[in-house]
Amino acid sequence: MGTVLALLSLAVIWHSAAPYTGWSRVVAISLEGAALISALTISGETPKFRRAALVLIPVALILAILGAATGGEVGLLTTSILGLMIVIVSPIAIIRAVLRHPIINLQTVAAAVCIYLILGLLFAYILGIESTIDKGAFFAGADRPYGPDLLYFSFTTLTTTGYGDIAALTRIGRTTAIAEAMIGQLYLVTVLAILVSNLGKERRVDPSETGADKEQAT
Repeated sequence: MGTVLALLSLAVIWHSAAPYTGWSRVVAISLEGAALISALTISGETPKFRRAALVLIPVALILAILGAATGGEVGLLTTSILGLMIVIVSPIAIIRAVLRHPIINLQTVAAAVCIYLILGLLFAYILGIESTIDKGAFFAGADRPYGPDLLYFSFTTLTTTGYGDIAALTRIGRTTAIAEAMIGQLYLVTVLAILVSNLGKERRVDPSETGADKEQAT
């Protein structure tokens, strides 16, 4: 799980620091795809799910490269949708990997942090799609939001920091920001807090999660 966390952290840093060009978006999708592959490796997913996810990654890369070569808003919208698809699939593999371990340990907490980072990336992609479709002013403080602006706004909203230097102007943008702030706070005070407070403890495991025959591990 440490590898997944490292790759997702690199993706967040790359999104926020790299020049926002078509090719930098290709690198970002590559990092997110590598994180998904790493999560699938340790999750024990069914072959059918694994094949579907592994087909998505090269298709996403090919279309992202084509979008980078052509440029324009179509390329931006395409890579945003593809990135969104990857970060939606990744938590499924991460959660399945966590469910295989009956003891709450540092790997479990790392998985929870991975999902928190994915939430920030997910909402940045959603906001990017919304701002690309909306031709008017989407943010106050940024004429036309681009990658680093979207990620900055997403994580300041997710953590409810709310500096206010960039604010959503449209109704759909404000609704998205409200949803992200609520999810971010609920996630921190419930999921992450519960896992940290129960570190080292065992949890009840469904037999289907471990492959045991009609037994429950406690």
